This record gives sequence, structure tokens and C-alpha cells, in this order.
Amino acid sequence: MEPLPLHFSQDFLPERSLIARLLPFAATSGSGDKEFIGSETGIPTGKSSGKVEPMIHYARGMGLIQSTHTSGHWQLELTTLGRVVLTEDPYLSEAATLWLLHLLFCRRSSLKKPAVGLADSWYALFAEGALRLGEHFEQKSYFKFLSERQGAKSYLKGLSGLVLRSYIEPSCFQPINALSVSKLENQTTYFRHIAPLDGSYFPTYSAYLFHVWDDLFAGQNQLAVEELFSESKCLAVMGWDQKSASKLLDWMADRGLLQLDRQTGGTLALRLHDTDAVDSEIYSELV
Repeated sequence: MEPLPLHFSQDFLPERSLIARLLPFAATSGSGDKEFIGSETGIPTGKSSGKVEPMIHYARGMGLIQSTHTSGHWQLELTTLGRVVLTEDPYLSEAATLWLLHLLFCRRSSLKKPAVGLADSWYALFAEGALRLGEHFEQKSYFKFLSERQGAKSYLKGLSGLVLRSYIEPSCFQPINALSVSKLENQTTYFRHIAPLDGSYFPTYSAYLFHVWDDLFAGQNQLAVEELFSESKCLAVMGWDQKSASKLLDWMADRGLLQLDRQTGGTLALRLHDTDAVDSEIYSELV
């Protein structure tokens, strides 16, 4: 998958209500320039700037839509995941939805070296930042990390703040508590939190693993689990250890999604379903 432009956000947060407005438009294979899309969806935009194009990039990175952009004209289509979400959670209010969109947004884009994220500033923080920044950190440390990774760019300080605010603002991803914030001795400190080890989320995490598998290992139906985890850094994004991952894998095997072979020294996983089928079950364990 082609990485999003580094400054695709144009300093606009991923507001759930605005991303949600794109889904019915994309469901009809909607197309047009950003002003037309703004008029059809109610997403504020103008000729020179506005929120339509950043929301399209967010929705694409989260796996909800596919898009093409030619000479200012956008063509949008819902993905299978987007259709499931539009049907089951059209306002993006369920924690299971938000966890999946967060995890997918932090994906690695390909197996090229060095590793680059689909939305690289998010990938850097959640997939590679745990070792560099630790479990709690300040914005200035994250900004320094981005600057070393992406070079000196005038917008990086603002971007580092925007990524962090994405998880603090109630209108965005604050409900899942992937990050929290507190003031210690006049210093604003951010704390990481792990993805909940709750069985009701396991269909969500299963979909995440299948999407990551598709992104990085397309066409391979059998794969060493250790390779999947190490190349995707999905456990780092979730904040999980191997024991937690084993619980999910066993659940997936019990549900017939995977066949596991642990007699080879490592663990081999054989896919027994396609990703569309797994996406359709995301909400199956919710009460």
C-alpha cells in the first residue's frame, strides 16, 4: 500500500463524525472534487484548504475506503470493511471499531527497508516508539524522534502534537484510551496503554491480523507467526507480549480461522478463511 503523504492531515484531526460522513457517499461510488464532496457530505472545505481531503486520507488509511485522485477529482469506493462498519456502526462509536481503525492506521505499508508506516508518524509512535520513547514520554521526545526519522520539516512539531491529540480528543480516539495524558511537575506526559485482553475484541484483532497478513504477505496462506509479528510489529502496536498473542491465536484456531502447527520449533499458521469473512464477524462477540 502506498504510504500517505507525511502532512496529509493538513493539521486537521481525525474527527470520527466527519470520517463517518464519507461512508454513505463512498457506498454509492461517489465522486467529485473536494468542494462537491464537501457539499454532499457536510464536511467543511474550501478551494484552498479544508477537511474533505484529510478525511479521505484518514478513511483510506483506516481501511474503510479505496480512492483514486486525478486532476482534483476523487473517486471513492467502500471496502468490505467499510461496508461492515457502515452497516453495524455507522457513527464510529463502538470501541471495537475504534480499536480496529487505530490498529489499521498504524500499519506498516510494505516489507521494504527501512520500515515505513502507511501513516508513518502514527506507525513511528506506536510500532517503533515503545523502545525509543518508553511507556511514558513528552511531546518534545516524540518530535525529536520524528525529526530524526523524517528529516527537518517545518510542520513536524505541529504534526507531533496532532498525532498525540488524536488520542486525547473525545471526538477522535480518546474513548479507547490508547494514550492518556497527565501533568507531572508542569510537564505534560503521555502514557501508552495496551489493547484490552477482552474476548469481545478478539474478532476485531483477528481482522487486524488478517489485514496485516494481506498487506505484507499477500498470496501466502501459511506463515510463521513469529515472522508475521516481527515484520508487522503488530504486537508493539497492541502493547502485547507473546503470552497475550498466544491467547488470541488459540481463540482464532478454536473459531476455525487458523490452523496452528507448533511442532516445528516455531508456530506455523495456516489461514482457513479470507479477510472479507473475518471482517464480517468483527461485531459477533459484542453484547
